[in-house]
Amino acid sequence: FLYRKNTIDFFQKEGVVMQSYRSLRDGKAFADPLLVEIAKAYGKTTAQILGRWCVQKQCIYIPKSVKIERMKDNSGVFDFELTNDEMTKLDSLTTPAAIEAFKGLYQKCGK
Repeated sequence: FLYRKNTIDFFQKEGVVMQSYRSLRDGKAFADPLLVEIAKAYGKTTAQILGRWCVQKQCIYIPKSVKIERMKDNSGVFDFELTNDEMTKLDSLTTPAAIEAFKGLYQKCGK
């Protein structure tokens, strides 16, 4: 997970609409216990929970799939709303280690 709150806040204050990149994490987070718990509470998939999180963060959410059924599932993010507590819990899935790994990649690319 990589929620870059400060970066997103900065650009949104400047009027830039952010697009989520790899919103569904290539399926790597689908078994995360928190996502599974929240998804079960809403009768949704973990992919839909991740998509809804993006929508509520006011990010453009464009999931990629070539399968019709997944395309339909991915669009099912507008008929429910995550609570503030759930959003905060999802925000906290970004660990300091994830931020450091990102910084390492970014700095490597910037050289």
